[in-house]
Amino acid sequence: MPAPARLTKREAQILALIGSGHSSDTIGRKLGITHFTVRKHRSNIASKFGLHSAAQFIAFAVQHGDAVPAPAVLPVLKEPQEPRASLSPREFHVLQLLAQGLGTKEIAKKLAISPRTVSKHRENMMIKCGVHTTAALIRAVLIDGN
Repeated sequence: MPAPARLTKREAQILALIGSGHSSDTIGRKLGITHFTVRKHRSNIASKFGLHSAAQFIAFAVQHGDAVPAPAVLPVLKEPQEPRASLSPREFHVLQLLAQGLGTKEIAKKLAISPRTVSKHRENMMIKCGVHTTAALIRAVLIDGN
């Protein structure tokens, strides 16, 4: 993939971990750096690739994070056998829009529902799939769940 080639080694590590669904705090502990340093690297990555929202950043991390293998010592959250089957059609549609980098308000406007409803769909999907982050949700259903 050409996009991640512009990343430093540390940025690539952080992008891979974010794409795997890990928080800045967890990444900082794993890599022996502060969460502020992780946030600075996230900011640098966002600037390099023109990512303007958390949703865009997560979608980018999930798509490009596999370009560099993440350190293998972090535990991987257990995923259901068929996470896609447990989602309603509306939840799956919301997830597809999240994966495209749309934020909660953008999704709400596009689907003519309230932002709170979008947030509730996301929360329900995370519970159904046994994950704790949006990146892990996207990975569980749209990438690993194929």
